[in-house]
This record gives sequence, C-alpha cells and structure tokens, in this order.
Amino acid sequence: MGEAKKTFLVGFSGGADSTAALLLLRENPDARIVAVHFNHHLRGAESDLEAENAARFAAVRNIEFRLVDLDIAPGSNLEARARQARLEAWKKLICEYENPVVVTGHHKDDCIENMFLRMGRGSNVSGLTGLQITSEVEGVKFFRPLIIYSRKEIEEFLRARGVTEWAVDSSNSSCDYSRNALRNKILPELYQLFPGGRKAFEQTLSNLRYDAAFIDSEADLRYRCADDRFAIGFWQGQPRALVVRMLKMLCKEFFADERPLSSGAVESFSAMADEGKNGICVLDETRKLYFADGRIFPLEKAEEFELCWEYRKQPELSLPGRWMIRCEMVDSLPESCQDDEAFFDAEALPEKLTVSSVRAGEKMVPFGRENPVSLKKLRVDAGIPALHSPPVLKAGNQVIWFPGIRRSDAALVTENSRVIRFFIEKDGFLPRKNL
Repeated sequence: MGEAKKTFLVGFSGGADSTAALLLLRENPDARIVAVHFNHHLRGAESDLEAENAARFAAVRNIEFRLVDLDIAPGSNLEARARQARLEAWKKLICEYENPVVVTGHHKDDCIENMFLRMGRGSNVSGLTGLQITSEVEGVKFFRPLIIYSRKEIEEFLRARGVTEWAVDSSNSSCDYSRNALRNKILPELYQLFPGGRKAFEQTLSNLRYDAAFIDSEADLRYRCADDRFAIGFWQGQPRALVVRMLKMLCKEFFADERPLSSGAVESFSAMADEGKNGICVLDETRKLYFADGRIFPLEKAEEFELCWEYRKQPELSLPGRWMIRCEMVDSLPESCQDDEAFFDAEALPEKLTVSSVRAGEKMVPFGRENPVSLKKLRVDAGIPALHSPPVLKAGNQVIWFPGIRRSDAALVTENSRVIRFFIEKDGFLPRKNL
C-alpha cells in the first residue's frame, strides 16, 4: 500500500507569498488543501478585514478554510511570541488531519533577511540557514515550496494567474521591527554597495547551506554511532561545532526538547565535560544535567511513590521517572544475567508485590550476605547517583531487588522452580554491566 494522501495545511495570511503557496499546492490534484488563517487581532479592524477577505478568496475557489484566533498581547518580543503561538496552534491542528504537512510562503527574500537577523543574535551556520525547504519542529512537518523564488517572481506568478491584489500588512512599512528595517532600508543599501548586489548574498547563503548540511550530518553521524554518548569521555575534546549540535540531540533524547541552547550553556557543558567534573550543569530553567562517575544523566526531581503490583495479571508497570518494570515466565535460569534483570522462584513469591521509590534508611540483605546493608550504601558502591536511583521491588516490607545494583536471597531459584524473570528499563539510560 502507498503512502496516505497528504493534507497540506497552508498558512494563508492573504499576502502575496501565502496566496502563491496556496495556489501552487492547489494545482496538485492528489492532495487535500486547507487554507489556515491566523487572526492575531493586533491591528483591530484591519486584522478582521484580512480574515474576511482570506475566507472569501478560499470560498470562491472552493478551498477548505480554517480561521484560528490567537490571543497575543501587544508588547515586547511580539514577533517571537506570535511565532510561538502559531506553532502551538499548528501542533493542535495537525492532530485533526491525516498525514498533515504545514506549508508556509517563505521565499528567498525571507531567507536573506533571516540570515542577517540570526547574525545579530550570534547564530552558527545552521542558524543562519535555518529556513529550509523542509523541516520538523516539535513534531510539526513544515514545507516551504517558494523558498527558491524571490518576492518579485512570486508576484509575477500571481499576476499570471489573474491575481492582482493581495493583503499588505500596514505594519510592514514601519521600521520599528528589525525585519522591516532590514527589508525596507538596510538590505537595499547593501545590495547597491557591493558589485554583486543581491546575487552575491544569495550565493553566500547557498554556500552556507552546504557548510551547514555537512556539519549537521557529521554531528548526527558521530552522535548516533557513539559507543556510549552518555559517557563524559565521549564529549571530551569534541570540536565546538559538533558539541553544540550533539548537545541539542542529547536534550531531545533526555528531555524531548530540541530548542536552541545559548552559547553560555554550551560553554558550561563543554567545560564540565573536558575537566571531567562531577556536579550539575544548568543549560536553562527546564534542562539540567547531572555529571557523576564519568556519566551524564538528566536531572529530574525525584518523585516518591509506592505501588501495589499484581504482576501475574499485569506483567508491565509504568513508574514515575520514566521507569518501566516488566516480568515474564521463562524456562530456566540463564548461565549469567544482567544487572537490570532478576530471576525468582515464582511459587515462592506472593501474589502482590510492591514497587516504590527508595526510602531513607531502607535496607536489604544482599544475596551472599548475612547482615542488612543500607540501600544508600549499595547505590554508592555501585556508582549510581542518587538522582538516577532506580525504584525497588518488595515482597511485603522486605526489599527483594534493587534493580541495577543487587538482589536479596529471597525466593531463590532451585532445580524444580518455576522461574519468573523481572527486568527494568529507563528509556535506555540504565547502565548495563555483567554480574
């Protein structure tokens, strides 16, 4: 079976670029087209009139139309807040459609403007060339079919199709915003200043894209092929150009968050990794890492819990802190086992077990020992940070297994035992060692 029919959700402001994108996609008979108009309500009656005109334009051409009202208060950082509000709206909208792709009308002029804006923010080469034909942001797939065309070519495209009027945002003429100042004043003067004019800047942008693609590809390959990307040693001596990209990948893996990091955050991370220091590395308010015993862990607030587990009826149990514990019947005890699994005599265990976070002062009699040992000491001896401590498995009040560390001598497997295997996972971050 082929891929499901795509739904193109076209961001349709009514301006020249979004109108061209809408008409261009409409020429594809095998796709569902939806014109999505965001009313930011920032220009009063003008905003409402644009929404009405956009709806009318779509209706005349029998194009499905969606109006999305955004509540954005005037004030500082308006463009960034509006952009984030649209992204949040897109994330909700794509859930309503089959195989959705968001289409925007970004064009070549936008890419050049974006390059200069990112320069002013200290971006690297990937940031300077951030507007690509396709990209994915927080699960939203974006497609920018006009990115190889200039604003002038887009307007010629519209006139050739009988469209001679389109919405013009009155605020675009004001140079109060950085992008407008670039577009209306600075870039036209720059184009006249250099012999190559506009073409020279287009070529620069093209060359930067090649450079960014190579560095991004190298970072992705090195990260994915690493023997242990959670080991501090992997990060030591890495080129800064790769660290900044691979650190973003690490944040996506640990926190499901791939927002850009500040240069200060990258510097702090690199310094701690190169020096092999133990401690907490604060990337930002929500993303914090813990360096301990040669490894990197996501810093998460420990959540206390205690759950009754009827494991025979429910062989899989999700736990706070992204832990997952499972059990299964097996034929026999293996010759060796990993520290994230334990085997017990199924008949010797009660019908219900308890899975809980580690309590202060809690102890266990480890297998092969006669006296109880505090779980804290077992954890410290195993080199596992407190912030990464796994939960424990109990029979009544007796700890029978400290996953990843030790088990007790409870319910030992004998020759005639029915063997049950318990194993635990945490998004693949639990270190594995042969016992």
